[in-house]
Formats: sequence, C-alpha cells, structure tokens
Amino acid sequence: MKRLALIDGEHYPPVVHWAINLLGNVCCAVFLGGSEKIGSVKILERTLGIRLYAEKDPLDALKRALLENEVDEVVDLSDEPVVDYETRFRIASLCLRHGVGYKGADFEFRPGKLIRPSKPTLSVLGLGKRVGKTAIGSFVARVLRGKYRPVVVTMGRGGPEKPELVDGEIEKLTPENLLRLAELGRHAASDHYEDALVAGVTTIGCRRCGGGMAGFPFFHAFHEGIKLAEELPHNLIIAEGSGATIPPVLADGYIAVLSALQREEHVSGFFGPFRLGLADIVVITMADVEPGKAERFAEIVGRINPDADVHLVALRPKPLGNVEGKRVALFMTSNRAIKGAKERLEGLGARVILASGNLSNRPALWDDLRKVGEVDAVLVELKAAAVDVVTRWALERGLEVIYLANEPVNVDGKSLRDAVLSLAGRVVTE
Repeated sequence: MKRLALIDGEHYPPVVHWAINLLGNVCCAVFLGGSEKIGSVKILERTLGIRLYAEKDPLDALKRALLENEVDEVVDLSDEPVVDYETRFRIASLCLRHGVGYKGADFEFRPGKLIRPSKPTLSVLGLGKRVGKTAIGSFVARVLRGKYRPVVVTMGRGGPEKPELVDGEIEKLTPENLLRLAELGRHAASDHYEDALVAGVTTIGCRRCGGGMAGFPFFHAFHEGIKLAEELPHNLIIAEGSGATIPPVLADGYIAVLSALQREEHVSGFFGPFRLGLADIVVITMADVEPGKAERFAEIVGRINPDADVHLVALRPKPLGNVEGKRVALFMTSNRAIKGAKERLEGLGARVILASGNLSNRPALWDDLRKVGEVDAVLVELKAAAVDVVTRWALERGLEVIYLANEPVNVDGKSLRDAVLSLAGRVVTE
C-alpha cells in the first residue's frame, strides 16, 4: 500500500515526520498551505526526507503527485484552518477521479470497483435524479444508431436481478405488452424499456441497490450486463447511470447531465466536481425554465472542467404517436415542466384536458386520475407509475396510450447532436 500524505504548515515539522513514520509506506507528500510552524517548504521537505509537492493551488500539486507516483491511498494529516469541508470534497473528487482512496482521521472515501469494457464505451451519468439523464441517454443512442450499432446498458432500483435484454431494433413495445410485463412483476417503466422504445436500439437492464456519496452503486448486476453486451454483435456500448449513481465502468468518453433546477451546491460542491471532472460533454437541461441559473452552472462547469464541451438545452416533449385533434390527459414526473409541455403539445394540435406532474407520486397521481374528464388518449412519460398505474387505467377504459419522449434542443446556438457524433467518433477510433 503506497501512500501519499497531505500536510500543512500549522503542524510542527517533527510532528508531521512522526505521523508519516507511523503511517508507513509514504512515498511523497503534498503541502496544502499554512505557515505558522514552518520556516519554508524546502526546509520542511529536508526534515521529512521524502518528495514534497507544493504549488500555488494545492490541488494542482496533488494532481501532479498522483500522475507521477503509483499511489494507492491519500491520507490527510492536515487540519483546519488550512482545509475546510469544501476543500476536502474537492480533494476527494480529485482522488476518486484517479481511482485512489482518500481518508482522514474520521472519514474514508474509496472508489468503487470499475471494469473496462472490451468494446468502445460511452458513459452517460447524472448529477441527480430527474435531471433528464434518460432523455439524454436515449438521444445519444438515437443519434448514434444511424452511424454505429450501439447497445445501451442501464441500471435501476427496479431493474431485473439478472441482466435482461430487450431488442428494441425488432421488438414492438406496445402499451399492452408493457402492461403484461408489469403483471409478471417486471418494472416495465425501467430505463432499458424506455431507451428501447424511444431510441429503437437494443438495451440491457440491470438491478442496483444503494448509491454512495460519490455515486458508486453498493450492490449491482451492471458488470454482468456489460459482459452480455460484449457478447453481442454491436460495436459501441452506452453505459447509462441511474439517478445520481454512475455506471461502474472505465469508459472511453463521458457525458454528464445536470438540471438548471438543481441546487447550486449540488453542482459546485460535495461530489458534483467529481462527476463533472469526468465529463467530455456536459449537458445542462431545463435551460429554458431557469436560463440565468443555467448560465451560472455553465460558468461553474468551466471552472471545474475547462475542457468539457457545455451544452444548454431545453427538453421538448415528443409524442410517439399522433396527437392532432385529440383530447388528451398528460402525465409527467415534473410539475415544473408541465406548462411548457402542455403548450408544445397544443402546438401539435392536441387539446390537453388535464396535465399532471405527479407520475412519481402515486397517491397524488390517483387523485389526478379521478379528475380526468372526457379524453381520447393519455400521454405519459415511460417512467415511475406510467405502466402499472396510468397505462392500466387507460386500457381498462378503452383509451389510447401514447408514450412521451423528451427531445433535447439546444438553446445556446450549439449542436449537441454534432458533439455526440464527434465524441463517439473519437471513442470508436482510439
């Protein structure tokens, strides 16, 4: 176990030297700051007898030390006031990005077990739940379907125990078929069904339970799903996360998704920088709902990961069926998105009789269903209670069920489609 020690100038050098000897196997140290009890960094380095990294930004020094040394663990021997909570989360984010554990006197963060797929892999991960991650994942698969043959591997809290393959290239996922799956005990609104329906690609659904602070799943069948994907004739894997939980793979390219409706500290603080630091492309959804906040988030991303290609998008509802001239009841997972979706659908010729954003709140959803008047069809996102509640309710009444996708549309003059194609081209050819 090779260790890197984080130290400061608020401890006397002999004390730091004593602690490093107690730790054992310390190959180098990073100076985080402080000057109360040291004369100079050079004198401190001579006292310790090991390589000491020190730069204006201590995180730059830590990054260089991790790149130049084979480190298994970073141990924090520093203390306040040199390091505070925010700084420690930034240190933890950097360590985890390098696959290295980070611990202190009363805390420890360890990277989850990751595997590197044998096929080119793109990872789509979210900074939280309900940020539009599945919408972006489906969009990525749909864009790449024309040039490559992607297979999407998903994980979810309602996913199957053993990886389940859905051939969206051939199978037709009708409301009746999905309801039959729900009656068999399947979570028929899982992401792999949604991706297969919306993108028309082959998908593999996996189960997961628990998610750590940095986003690693506790228990999961995702690695089994990746092995299944490797056996298929497809030439590109899209690994899709679940909520704030990231795919446990070492991918060749990363797309991070956040929402302008999220709390700012969840983007700039905690382990937001860890997820954003991985990204080649960052997609900020709901940029039309909170444009000022979306711009601020773009600036935050620029500071954390200046190499990331940032895209501000609106999610436009896209019915997977004809709605013109129909009276419809609309069901979504977000009350904030209802107004824009209603206006968009009415622009397509639908007459929205009732609009509900309670798809993930079953008691409130049932209350809304009781209020539905005379309609010809229900429009529903394939999420949460879409199948076992809304689809069942509609089919029992002889109503048409039209599932609803969400299409990302740039509001910043850029092209997310071109960015995805460019990233995939790099990933496949490397």
